[in-house]
Amino acid sequence: MSEPLLRLVGLSKRFGDVIALDGISLDIAAGEFLTVLGASGSGKTTTLRLIAGFEPPTAGQILMNGADIAPLPPYRRNVNTVFQQYALFPHLDVRENVGYGLRMRGVPVPDRENRVAEALAMVQLGDLGARKPRQLSGGQQQRVALARALVNRPQLLLLDEPLGALDLKLRRAMQLELKHLQTRLKITFVYVTHDQEEALTMSDRIALMRSGRIEQLGTPDEIYHQPGTRYVADFIGETNLLGGKVMALTDGEATLALGAAVVRAPRPPGAAIPLGSDAWLSVRPERVTVGVRGDARPERNTLDGVVADVVFVGAGSKVHVALANGTRVIADRSGDRAFAPGDPVTVGWPVEAGVLLRD
Repeated sequence: MSEPLLRLVGLSKRFGDVIALDGISLDIAAGEFLTVLGASGSGKTTTLRLIAGFEPPTAGQILMNGADIAPLPPYRRNVNTVFQQYALFPHLDVRENVGYGLRMRGVPVPDRENRVAEALAMVQLGDLGARKPRQLSGGQQQRVALARALVNRPQLLLLDEPLGALDLKLRRAMQLELKHLQTRLKITFVYVTHDQEEALTMSDRIALMRSGRIEQLGTPDEIYHQPGTRYVADFIGETNLLGGKVMALTDGEATLALGAAVVRAPRPPGAAIPLGSDAWLSVRPERVTVGVRGDARPERNTLDGVVADVVFVGAGSKVHVALANGTRVIADRSGDRAFAPGDPVTVGWPVEAGVLLRD
């Protein structure tokens, strides 16, 4: 297996008594799009700032191509950063903004002009080089900031919530543009965001952070469909979390008591789940269906309840069902049948759709 481009080893950062980063270790491959995802205060931006050299680590190593770059200042690292606030010079045109760093480093004019033209072509702004930032849209300004970083030909590009200032429609378009660009250039991207949809859309892998630690590391599919903890299941997308007690175990299945009701779930491989222990069952709303009361089938978990609310979400509706114990289950409505608050119903999902979690 090839050596990773970037390796974080026991990386920690303290600000006085506050532990912002608590001994994380992470390997990032050359050409990978890795997203560092988390809520505010989880340590994701601190991680980025340590890699960039804007903050020194309290402990640990930052290895790039096997060499520890932690003692080096930012300008001596083959790393560039794109921020949410693009920080373009308003008095300079697009070409001058993109070439500013090359000019400061004394790159000869012919070479500088060629590299600026190449970088603008990468982000599809080759015909806007003479414009000032105020003459550009938000998406175009974002691409200028990206070109300014790419013109230095870094091995590693750090992106700190670069789409956060854009409206929803433009942000989604730029997500695809960024991913296509990264795939074409084969530059390693480390992308920081708090937006779960953004992370799922763009990443090769996601490092989900919590309280200065990596809560789970995996592909978008693994993080979404096989969350390792209740926190991950709840943070990534929308899910139903049903709390109960483990009443029976077989080699491949667990039985969970939810008050008077009983449901089954796949038994997590290698997980220690004692009989009688508390556990949580995570079921995504898209796997839950709503039917008329009494519609029970042996291959599915079914629970009776009453429709509490029906929420229109554009492409369809979400049906909120109140169970007898007060728990609510959300289902993405399927089929042509319409439900209304107060209707007695049965919610159900395939046994294999549930993920059993201890914490």
